[in-house]
Formats: sequence, structure tokens, C-alpha cells
Amino acid sequence: MWKPVHLFGFKRKFDFLGQRRAALVLSTLINIVSIVGIVVVGLNFGIDFRGGIAIQARAKQGPAQLDTLRATVGALGVGEVALQEFGDPSTALIRVQRQDGDARCVAGAQRVMTNRAGSGWQVAPGPAGSGDVELTAPAALDGGSWRDAVSRIGLTLVERQLPRGATPTTKVEMTPEQRAEWCQQVAIKLVEDAIGANYEIRGTEAVGPKIGDELMQSGIWAVLATMAAIVLYVWFRYEWQFGVGALIAMLHDVISTLGVFVLLQLDFSLTALAAVLTIAGYSINDTVVIFDRVRENMRRYKKLSLVDLLNLSINETLSRTLMTSGTVFVAVSALVLFGGPVLYSFSVAMLWGVIVGTYSSVWIACAALVYLKLRPDQLRPADDEAAKAKA
Repeated sequence: MWKPVHLFGFKRKFDFLGQRRAALVLSTLINIVSIVGIVVVGLNFGIDFRGGIAIQARAKQGPAQLDTLRATVGALGVGEVALQEFGDPSTALIRVQRQDGDARCVAGAQRVMTNRAGSGWQVAPGPAGSGDVELTAPAALDGGSWRDAVSRIGLTLVERQLPRGATPTTKVEMTPEQRAEWCQQVAIKLVEDAIGANYEIRGTEAVGPKIGDELMQSGIWAVLATMAAIVLYVWFRYEWQFGVGALIAMLHDVISTLGVFVLLQLDFSLTALAAVLTIAGYSINDTVVIFDRVRENMRRYKKLSLVDLLNLSINETLSRTLMTSGTVFVAVSALVLFGGPVLYSFSVAMLWGVIVGTYSSVWIACAALVYLKLRPDQLRPADDEAAKAKA
């Protein structure tokens, strides 16, 4: 008969909670620094929350070359760019950050005008504080030619804006807000011109910052609702001290993860939000395993001090904890190394989450039970009766 191989067979019992005060100081410092960073520096919100442009592009031949597309679009000066496969290997979803309506946008319009209407055209911003755009043609044009030319960069000339006589210059009057909206169309046209030879544009969409704000609010509510549901389950499944300990550990993990995003200025997108939710779930998973053993040992060793009982429970589940965390750590490390830029923020957050989730299950959740003065006589009578029946 084959015998199981115990990779982590610890004969020595570790005094984990003997270090709880040092762990408390370390965790407090990490969370204070994280909160200060979030408030002062802020998260590097991605396109999902700031708003931006989504472009579906289908390769005319073969699969979409995401690396080449990323380099091409990134060189256009349109800011942050994110790409991913969309539906099938030949289709890519290109996401570009929302344009600000600044001089960079006007320079982009100059390039579009040159590409689509020929050389000699000049596009310049109007007076400071306005959203006006000034256009200069290579020669005097009639009204129809002017309208046709400016339509190539997404503008429309009304009758009073048409140049008179031999004047080759006109001004399109806009508010700064209107110019910012126009700049979204300029960015789309820039991308179309850059990749149009090899890709067919299947659809475009501009997402405003209002939608990004709504997504952020929904994300915050999702995190809070998830944490509340987990705490309520632990509270009713065990005792109130267990619920509070689990809540403190999850808050520690979530805040410190956001601190990592601030420290590394990682892109905080919907994918990153999914990582935060996953970390909360992973953290409570390991915590519940230890809590189950704590409750069992409270029935068995009613004369044992709480600190010794918690240390015993942690040591008894240590092999399982290290095996679970170790395998997840290896898998997530592969994502960090080989997952590419699309999954990088998610992967780094998960890598940190595996480490901090294991740490908090031992030194935060269990230590909280000590400070909350959990006692064996607080076990519910139903739990004791079930334990006796099982015995």
C-alpha cells in the first residue's frame, strides 16, 4: 500500500499568538500608510472608471496581433490604452482613455486632417479659456468644400462660420465641454487611420465619466455587500467574536491591497475590483478553516487558556494552510510572469492577497478573538449537544 507523503509535517509547535502585539503594530502601520496613500495620492483609476473609448477591430487576415496593436495605438498619443481579445481570436477590443480636450487632442486633429484631407491644412486651438478650434486651408475654398473638409475631423460649419472671399481661415466655436466631446471622435479617427489597413472597425463607443462614477459606486456597494454577507454568516455560524474577527481581517486585507495599488500605481479597473472581491473571499476561506478547529478544540480542551488553544488550532491546520496558499501562490505567480499587461494588475493584487490573506487569518482574525475575550462557555448549547451526539 502506498503511504501518503506529508510535505509539511511540523513536529514543533509555533507560538504564533505570542507575536500578536508585533503583528498588531505592523498591520496598523500598513493600513495607516495605505489609507494615507489612498487619500493623498489616490488610486490610478483605469478606463472603466474614468470613462473612455471602446473600439472593436477585426483583423482582415488571421488573428488579431494584440502586441502590435498596442504599440501602434500607444504611439498615437491618446493616453492609456488597453487591449483584449473579444469574442474570437481575430477580433480585438481596444480601449482608450477619455480625452481631455487639450492641445494634444488638437494636434491629433491636425494629423487626422492631413491623413484625410491632404497636406497644407492647419488645426489650432482658439483663445485660452475657450473651446474654439481654428482651421486654415491650404487655399481659398467654397462653402461646400469647407464643409466637406471639416467633416473629416468630425466638425460641422454653420453658414455664419464659412470664410468669405479669399480668406482661408475659419473658427469653429465650441465650449470647452463640447471640445472635450469632439476630442473623443478625434481619437477614434486617429485609431481608425492607424490600423485601418489591416483591421476592419466593427463598432465604436464613447463612455462618459458619469458611467464610470456609477460603476465605481456599484463596485463599492458590491465590496461592502460581500463583506457584510460573509460577516453575518460567520456570526450566525459561530459566535459574534468570530464575526468581528473575520471582519477586521477582511478590512485589513482589502485596505492593504488598495495600498499596493497606490504604491505601484497599478491600473485600477473592473478587473482589479474583481481581484479585491476575490481576496476577501480567499481570506475568509482560510479563516473559517481555523475557526472551525478553534471551536472543536474549545469543546475538547475547556481548561486550556485561549491563547494556547488558538495556537494549538493554528498549528493543527498549518499544513493545510501552507499547502493551499502555496499552490495558489505558484499559480498566481505564473499569471504575473506570463499573463501579460491585461492581467497584470489582477495578478499582482492576487499575489499580494494570497500572502496577506494567510497572514491575517493567523495574526489578525485569531488575535482578535483574544482581545474580544472569547470564552469556551460562550459556545451555543446547540453546538455542545451536536458535539456530544457526534461523540
